[in-house]
Amino acid sequence: MTDASCAKDLTDTRPDHMAPVESGAPCITSIQAPQPPSLVEPQAPVAEPLVESEQPPATIHQGSKRHKESKHGHYGGEQQTKKQKKRVDLVKPEDDLKDAQYFFDNGLRKIKPYFFKYQTYAKGRWLGRPLIEVFNTEFRDRDNAFYERAIQDGRIKVNGDTVSQSYIIKNSDIVAHDIHRHEPPVADLPVKVVRQEDGVIIVDKPSSIPVHPSGRYRHNTVLHILMQEQGYKDLFPVNRLDRLTSGLMIIALSVKKAREFELMMQRCEIKKEYVCKVQGQFPSGVTECHQPIHVASFKLTLNTVHPDGKACSTIFELLRYDPLSDTSIVLARPITGRTHQIRVHLQWLGYPITNDPLYHNKDIWGRLNGQGGISEEMEKDLVKKLLERAELEDELDYALAASNVGMVQIDGAPNHPKAEFCHVCQLPSREDPVPDKRVMFLHAWKYQAKDWAFETDLPDWAKEAAPPTISETSPERDLLPV
Repeated sequence: MTDASCAKDLTDTRPDHMAPVESGAPCITSIQAPQPPSLVEPQAPVAEPLVESEQPPATIHQGSKRHKESKHGHYGGEQQTKKQKKRVDLVKPEDDLKDAQYFFDNGLRKIKPYFFKYQTYAKGRWLGRPLIEVFNTEFRDRDNAFYERAIQDGRIKVNGDTVSQSYIIKNSDIVAHDIHRHEPPVADLPVKVVRQEDGVIIVDKPSSIPVHPSGRYRHNTVLHILMQEQGYKDLFPVNRLDRLTSGLMIIALSVKKAREFELMMQRCEIKKEYVCKVQGQFPSGVTECHQPIHVASFKLTLNTVHPDGKACSTIFELLRYDPLSDTSIVLARPITGRTHQIRVHLQWLGYPITNDPLYHNKDIWGRLNGQGGISEEMEKDLVKKLLERAELEDELDYALAASNVGMVQIDGAPNHPKAEFCHVCQLPSREDPVPDKRVMFLHAWKYQAKDWAFETDLPDWAKEAAPPTISETSPERDLLPV
């Protein structure tokens, strides 16, 4: 394999949410301890549809051209006028950790509901419509009387001001609502810091826990848990994993150290190994996949094999086949670092990860489940269908952030007919997510470079197929087990 095959396109200007995920591409994001409120751009509601990748947090993103840091804080995407900046300052969100009260129940880590200022720029379809009409039609989890009282009491504001129900929404308006927020639970598994040295910590991330605040998750995230329970202040994730993916994370404790790792990633100086459980009998020996991958939809973080895509290479090796379940444990070595690279290549080969909610779903991809690729027409239809579903969930994201209750089933946990009601927001609770909705059989196992090597324990579903350790395959390297 030539050096060119592993070269990362350093001119890539994709949005941050397209940074490679399961391949451990650099994603240097500053998550800092609570500070006095600063000028922060509110983020539009971002649903968590069928895609399992993380979105950029509303915090300083050190590695992005699209995010600019000023003395006032973080700005993303669009340039703001002074008028907009002033408006933002009026409704700046509190993002401290004092309201993070964790408790554990039924094998889950949960957060006691807390008050939170939800705010967003007015969407195009809201313009020219009365404020009360927008809330009644867009956020239908509560009745008209509730929103009338919320507007009257000043819990719903526009540009930081209390307005009337008949206020007509204008372009660049910022709509804010103080809500009682119910975060979804995550697995009751420790976020283990298994090693700390030379300005980095090595973390073994459990499945189901997002890396950083995004969408419906805020405190139930790896970074907030580390800050709240272990006292860390400034954290800079070097690699980023999907919410359902488990395994090794390298988190720098300074920008300087994070930059060092980012450069190593860009120069392909870090070798990565993942283990996964796939459907079917994977070919014995070593299988190489060099199919190019392109972004089918930035909004959905959906990627497919495409002849006009970017160069992409993954090396797979069969570890064990189980004829009873017709599944295989496979070792994956991503050479490049594209979004969902391992998952997309496995789908194209016809051996998708067994419980991949996006790339192993015949209801979405059809009878062949994307094996061998799909046509341009099919891709367009696929994206259209998924965007329609994403738009629906986007409309409900506000309600989900407030109550974790919506018009559709999310995380496989419908409202219980005898559910208890929150005495504050008067909305029903939801049943806990079922275990098989908390994990995907993809685990970041080993990262190694010239002078170091880190590895995590294998998950239970892969332990019977454990391949040789790093020390056995690379005796010249210093082994730093985690």
